Amino acid sequence: MMPKFDKKKLVSMMEWIRPLGISLIIFFAYFFGNDPISRFHIMGPFIVLLMSGTVALEGLLCGDAASEKIGYIPNKAYQIQSRLNNAATALTAVLVYVLNWGRYADSTIVTVMLMFFTFSATNHAVSALKDHNMKIVNLLRPVMSLLLITILVPHMIQALNQ
Repeated sequence: MMPKFDKKKLVSMMEWIRPLGISLIIFFAYFFGNDPISRFHIMGPFIVLLMSGTVALEGLLCGDAASEKIGYIPNKAYQIQSRLNNAATALTAVLVYVLNWGRYADSTIVTVMLMFFTFSATNHAVSALKDHNMKIVNLLRPVMSLLLITILVPHMIQALNQ
């Protein structure tokens, strides 16, 4: 008999997989990258794949649990669209990397992801203030978005200035 799939555990694990994955990606970018362009070519698309991909997967596979974790009402149409948008962004990051479209494509896909997460962080902040959604995961979204910006933008600027 197959074990039961625990959606709450999976969405909880995603909160740890993301920062650990980003740490590994940064390590590999510096290990394999010889210059700012090659480092950003590893770092940018893979962080986009990790972040947008896991958000899409957890939402599409575990929508109710993902919504509950954040403090949102589950399965609204816009949440599904957001998940599909993240899936499209993650798949585009794969294309950008595999087809080696260059530093401008790397920068574009990273910018799209950062803009989405910045807008999403604003939504989470409004939810905390307006709806008193004080779930820790909801409160951490703006902080994590700022952290992503802090990590990626300097590397992107270095790659673009080469």
